[in-house]
Amino acid sequence: MLSTTIRRYLSSSQSPQKWEIYASVVLSRAPLIAPPMSEIESKFHRLQMKEEEEKSLLSNYELKTKQDLKMVARREQLIREGKELSELDEEIGVTNAQKEDDWNRISEELNQKYRFDSLKTGVTEAENERNLMREMERKLVLIVKQRMGNESKGYETPWILPQIKHRDGETLRQTAERCIGELSSNDLSADISGNAPFGVFTHRYPKPISSKTGATGAKIFFFSANLTTSSQENSEFKVNESEDISDFKWVNQQEFWSTVPGTDYKKSMRFAFLE
Repeated sequence: MLSTTIRRYLSSSQSPQKWEIYASVVLSRAPLIAPPMSEIESKFHRLQMKEEEEKSLLSNYELKTKQDLKMVARREQLIREGKELSELDEEIGVTNAQKEDDWNRISEELNQKYRFDSLKTGVTEAENERNLMREMERKLVLIVKQRMGNESKGYETPWILPQIKHRDGETLRQTAERCIGELSSNDLSADISGNAPFGVFTHRYPKPISSKTGATGAKIFFFSANLTTSSQENSEFKVNESEDISDFKWVNQQEFWSTVPGTDYKKSMRFAFLE
């Protein structure tokens, strides 16, 4: 059910008007890795590391690494002399070199999974924009092209945020949840921030559409939502293109402002793009 505040907002105009209610979701994928350092940050980092190397004492890990080298050299000498190694092997245990080999293996597995080195290799720009794992150091937002109902058969929106029409008897939050639930063919999991929308945009219909729908226009209420970790790990994100959505892509803040038309529309949800 619509809240009292929203009902007052919709009935505040001087002349009675009929408005269709929509809930729209700013569905975001949070950054997965830290952004690369700037030139100044890199220079300062190198100076810090050099100073630390010159002034600091050896850590326990570095001391153990030196001790491991001595023990391994001792073991090689015993092998040449044909002596018993069991006691020395027990003393050596797991060396830091073995740990580093394991860490490098895990690092390579993660690199192959998330393609840190080159996300665009062998992928066209259009395909890459559909990749949930692109620009992992940036916040990305889902934008779509939607087909708008039977009364507007054949009409496809420009690039917009996903939206869905409100049903009687449900709250706007429930409408936003339904928007996310019907959006993807995957098992999509996202957390909506709060029970109230953070912004609203008023869209007046052209006369032909207004005559067919009997509505002056639409009030679009915006909710913010973030993909959960499990959904972020699935780079094969797909929407239900066979139904309401004809196309989709993940964009950063600059791409959003250059792709989505309508300055007032974009200003209505500008606070959702803080990085």
